[in-house]
Amino acid sequence: MTPFDKLLEFLVAGWRVDVAILAKLGVWLFLLLYLGFSLVVVRQVRLMSRTVTGFLEKELEVLGWALVLLAVAVFIFSLFIL
Repeated sequence: MTPFDKLLEFLVAGWRVDVAILAKLGVWLFLLLYLGFSLVVVRQVRLMSRTVTGFLEKELEVLGWALVLLAVAVFIFSLFIL
């Protein structure tokens, strides 16, 4: 095996680790964005309930907070899995 072949093999072997780390960071970034989105949903539900009165106000607010709890749980779970 030539030195050039060894260099290419070393570079390609190193990419596997870098791709895995980049994929993990990308998933964590996506989950943080999802957490931010869920907080925006809670804020929008709160603003909507001030503007429009209806019979589903409390249920929608509870579902919004459930979405936040789900997003936090998935993020924490991903820290252990990834």
